[in-house]
Amino acid sequence: MSKDVHLHLIEVSKKHCKPLQKLLQNNGVLEINVPKNLPLFDCLAQTVIEQQLAYAAAETIWKRLNKAATSANQTLFLFCNQNNRATLKKIGLSGNKIKAILGARSAIENGDLNAENLSVMNYEKLHQTITSLWGFGNWSVDMIAIFYYGMTNVWSAQDLILNRGIKSLCEKSDLSPESLLELVDPYQSYLALHIWRSKDAKFD
Repeated sequence: MSKDVHLHLIEVSKKHCKPLQKLLQNNGVLEINVPKNLPLFDCLAQTVIEQQLAYAAAETIWKRLNKAATSANQTLFLFCNQNNRATLKKIGLSGNKIKAILGARSAIENGDLNAENLSVMNYEKLHQTITSLWGFGNWSVDMIAIFYYGMTNVWSAQDLILNRGIKSLCEKSDLSPESLLELVDPYQSYLALHIWRSKDAKFD
């Protein structure tokens, strides 16, 4: 599917947005790689860690958390509990992030949230369900929708890199960001992947 999507986006960009065509050709075919065995809790915890942090900083904290859980011979779900609050803070998690992660744990433990039910939801229902959790906003839902459930038509309007990237693409064409998003529908997630991949590039 990814190759077909790529060819479609190339054709669209060739007609309407040359900078996007160049970006697509430079990046080549990109895929949405959905993890096969990642528990829902791990996905939620990782998403919280990545909120408003640079990738490198988030990756460091995520690795520390996994190392701590492994050292305790526990899954992340078991390790992230009230008794380990001090350890979680020492790893680098803020009080609000700990609260969000423990809240997600409680929702899963209580049966209010499970991966199977979420997997059959459309984006609107998924958004409603995830944002009902404390500390999970629009950006978090978008990341979960794309990278955990593989939804192909999600554009995260809260993402600073995406906003900067699409504006840069449109500056060299007669398109507005809204028009470009309409043109790439139903593959907005792939546009996001390409902008993230080339976040430091100049689109011209």
